[in-house]
Amino acid sequence: MFKVLNRNLRYLFILNTAFGFSVQLVTPLFPLFLSNLGATASENAWVISLGGLVATTLMLPAGLFMDRLGKRTLLLSSLVVNSVIMFMMANAQTWQQVLPLFIIYSSSGALFMPARMAMITDNSTPDTRASVFGIMNSSWPLAGVVSTLISGYLIQTSGWRQVFLVGSAINAISILPSLRIEKQEVQRDSTGGGFRELFRGDTAPVLLTFFVYGILLTTAMGGINLIIPLYLVSRFSLNAQQVALFFTAQNLLSLVTQIPSGKIAERFGMKRTVITLIAMIPFLYASWHFVGDWRVMLVINTIAFGLWSMTWPATLTLLSRSVPDELTGAAFGVNITGNRLGFTLGPLIASYFYTNYSQTSPFLVSGAICLVAVLVAFKLKNTANEPSE
Repeated sequence: MFKVLNRNLRYLFILNTAFGFSVQLVTPLFPLFLSNLGATASENAWVISLGGLVATTLMLPAGLFMDRLGKRTLLLSSLVVNSVIMFMMANAQTWQQVLPLFIIYSSSGALFMPARMAMITDNSTPDTRASVFGIMNSSWPLAGVVSTLISGYLIQTSGWRQVFLVGSAINAISILPSLRIEKQEVQRDSTGGGFRELFRGDTAPVLLTFFVYGILLTTAMGGINLIIPLYLVSRFSLNAQQVALFFTAQNLLSLVTQIPSGKIAERFGMKRTVITLIAMIPFLYASWHFVGDWRVMLVINTIAFGLWSMTWPATLTLLSRSVPDELTGAAFGVNITGNRLGFTLGPLIASYFYTNYSQTSPFLVSGAICLVAVLVAFKLKNTANEPSE
């Protein structure tokens, strides 16, 4: 299975697992941390959304200039920044103190993700790319299965300070495998890959479709991610360890499905796979409005996230095949910008409905947004050898 990974990808897999572990120690239960510091649901949303907004503004520049700066340099920078900021957040006393730190923390992902995806593309062939993305993407849920359980345990027994200190230490240690990645950057045409090239020919409408598709799905996901911890604690009085089960379960399913999802996409077509998988998500999210048992919600959430995660290899491969090779880095930057913008808008929209209407209204809204995303997915570009819809 791992034979398709060369030296760089194997070290990147280790690095991504460590980075994913540290991030998922903090991010899933972060709304509970802010609540413990006195933040309301609206203030919670503003902190998370401001962090996402700054990260969003950095996504496109990171994608455009990664070849000039070096992918390994971006990876290293994100690790160093994350390690330092987590250490500082361990000593924060108010949510106002956390706000600027969280903005920097979120921004480090803007350096990591485009470099990671471009490195995977550069070190794989078109025929195996979906499978490679599936293998590499499995590192994130692999880390998440363990990290969320540890996070919930540490919060219950030692408090949030230990969570941040553990995350900081893991980021520092993960610098070692990143240094083992060879600095073999793909040489791009000096005339290509620039910002202006994105708006020429057929590239602009292709990227716009991916951008809109991504922003819609992640707006729904971002809202759900904010509301889940707050709703479960408020409605069912669950503790941090019980809330962590929601994120552990979705990571466990994603771990099981990531590798076969890449092979499924290669067999049945990228676009067809994406549409088929996301078609049920709107109805799953909307059903939360009518569910009164948190265990049923756990199952629904796990299935919905699992379906979405299975689209990752197909979406990324479809995007890389839809633009010229010299624009791959920039295209990933545009795609992640849309995703980050969705994760920025989602908490604001969800907190508005959560505060001003009912606690379950964000689930209906997320379901409606996902339904629009399904319709947009039909506009994704078919590539060579893709069956027509």
